[in-house]
Amino acid sequence: MAEKALTAGAIQLPKTVAAAITTKVKDSSTIAALSPQLPQLFADNVALVFDGASEAEVVAEGAAKSSYTQEVTAQTAKRVKIQTTTRVTSELQWADEDNRTEIIDRIQEDQAAAIGRALDYVVYHAVNPKTGAVLPDFTKLSDTATQVTAGTDETANMDSLISAVNEDYEVNGLALSKTWANSLRKLRVPSTGMRLYPEIPLNLQTTTVEGLTAATSGTVSGRRATEATKVLAFIGDFNMIRWGMIRDITAELIPYGDPDQSGVDLKAHNQIAYRTEAVLAYSVLDPHAFAVLKKAA
Repeated sequence: MAEKALTAGAIQLPKTVAAAITTKVKDSSTIAALSPQLPQLFADNVALVFDGASEAEVVAEGAAKSSYTQEVTAQTAKRVKIQTTTRVTSELQWADEDNRTEIIDRIQEDQAAAIGRALDYVVYHAVNPKTGAVLPDFTKLSDTATQVTAGTDETANMDSLISAVNEDYEVNGLALSKTWANSLRKLRVPSTGMRLYPEIPLNLQTTTVEGLTAATSGTVSGRRATEATKVLAFIGDFNMIRWGMIRDITAELIPYGDPDQSGVDLKAHNQIAYRTEAVLAYSVLDPHAFAVLKKAA
């Protein structure tokens, strides 16, 4: 794989490498981390939605048994093309195979993390993470989820956020901004001085809050967005977000030019660029399955 990755021109990454990159997206995306399903390489952009509304029935001896009709609907996913370009010294081309493999693995890990952050930015805020600009024709979950305005009492904010989720859905995930995670971490029980949320560590990277699966990231607040989102957290049924790669991931070695419009020519500065491209697809099956907590001002 390393030899091919250093050949000028685009190549299709082997399935095992593409699957590994897709799996690593979970490390930087709160959506991927909170989704109970494993990320997969999708062949198309249509998901079949099964609402699972059956109920058991108590039937008397000899009585007729009823049924209900299960509806399966097709939900079209939104496609978005994502690319990441990493510049490295051209000496990488002449390094021995072991060193090249290690460096390329690290580049791919870094780029997988960028893809994960892009998933959050696009779904939550409809924002291009590279520029911070709003993406036209994309819908923000921060606009369509049930809105909750934060007050000064953080424990009341948590209660209001949970209560705002439609009762038809199971609350199974909490996506925290770093700002709100830090606020919760500082809360103490008045009578004892003990931390109210001891599960939130100093680095804020908690996996649970009050027994609920959680994830923390700067993507939740949209810190790279050019316009402030005011978002502090999302809570809801993360089964209602489907995502994945809908085409093969490609990698390309670019030996010259200015592929990222940085104003620096590769050849003139003894650099090469390693670019990874993928097409991501996602669908929010029902925004009412989520509530969003926002600052008052």
